[in-house]
Amino acid sequence: MTFPLKKDHLKRTLEVIRDKPAIVEQPAKKKVKVFDFSIHPKRKIAVKFLYYGWEHDGLVQQANTENTVENKLREALLKTKLIEDWSSCDLSRCGRTDKGVSAFKQVAALVVRSCNTDDPNVFWPEGTLEQVKSSYQSKPELSYLKMLNGVLPPTIKAVAWCDVPRDFSARHGCNMRIYKYSLPKANLNIEKMRDAASRLVGKHDFRNFSQIDMNEARVVMSYVREIFEVTVDDLGSSNDPSGLVELTVKGSGFLWHMIRFIVTVLHEVGRGKEEPEVSYILIRLFNMMFSIVSNLLDVEKFPRRPHYALAVDRPLCLFDCRFDAFEMKWNYDEKCLEKTVRDLQVTMADYLTKARLIRNMIDDLMELPESSEIDLNKGLLEFTQDRGLPVNYVPFKDRSTCDSLEEKLEKIKCKRDAKM
Repeated sequence: MTFPLKKDHLKRTLEVIRDKPAIVEQPAKKKVKVFDFSIHPKRKIAVKFLYYGWEHDGLVQQANTENTVENKLREALLKTKLIEDWSSCDLSRCGRTDKGVSAFKQVAALVVRSCNTDDPNVFWPEGTLEQVKSSYQSKPELSYLKMLNGVLPPTIKAVAWCDVPRDFSARHGCNMRIYKYSLPKANLNIEKMRDAASRLVGKHDFRNFSQIDMNEARVVMSYVREIFEVTVDDLGSSNDPSGLVELTVKGSGFLWHMIRFIVTVLHEVGRGKEEPEVSYILIRLFNMMFSIVSNLLDVEKFPRRPHYALAVDRPLCLFDCRFDAFEMKWNYDEKCLEKTVRDLQVTMADYLTKARLIRNMIDDLMELPESSEIDLNKGLLEFTQDRGLPVNYVPFKDRSTCDSLEEKLEKIKCKRDAKM
């Protein structure tokens, strides 16, 4: 026997059902599998890689940006489990490049995970149990290039890898670095630029071609570097101002912003604003001041480095790094190489077609009668200078100067003493 529900009771029952939160079954949490690096062998390798400098904020990791080449490389190495952590992989890099500067055959050396215990270059970390070593099943080596390029951004490419000794340093093991810098020819005097460039060859104190901040370690360091060869090649036709001139500098090592300072000096020589001897004066300045000061009049004219600006960063490329003391047997992957070349071609085609589009615009505008007085060299020159050309040029000998290294060091000491 059933009794009908009262209207108010039914209403309260419906309200309880409505207000009661629904019980939703939570899916079981997936267990995170922890990768055990202790059961895997290792090897030290050098990696050859390229990157577009204009897409990144420099090579080395920095506190104020994550968009450095090294940070992207770190993320890729961690993601592929090639390294356990950044601090223990013993990383060294050949050449440090600043924001905007590219590299083609940049080299970094580091310790990575391996899987091929049959290779004599592979080793086990100290403290690995004998049971782990004996039970490990050796396999063909990991596809380092494929693994890295699969997770690196398209602006960075791992090109090759090779085994190196455990004590190998990409920085100290490099005996030659080659930089290339391309600039619009405009109306530059190429022969004068070659004359000036030839005076850079040899072992000199290049402090006047370097940015020197108030860092004591940088102030007291040696600024002597050896330049092996400098070439200035005309890549365009003789009557085309938009053709390119390519500067190639081969040396043992380079100072901070050294190539861009060199470009500025050569550019002023090419413009006819300075004579080729200015480069010789700048590289010999230190010796004139302190070795044969009484015999050289230029001491009073150039007691310190004259102020002059850096050339634009984007055309600069660390093109190659040489390691003559080591037999670098580079391993390439055919498929990775093919994709790298294809991607480079796509990027090149992108810039070539954009350049042609802009060239068509310029050519059309130059047909107007109002354009007869336009200087077609000015914009090309301003690009390299990375600023507008001054109306009144001030020769190097008449410019204001930086503090000498001795004056910088004295200021650093005074500042340090004031804090004590």
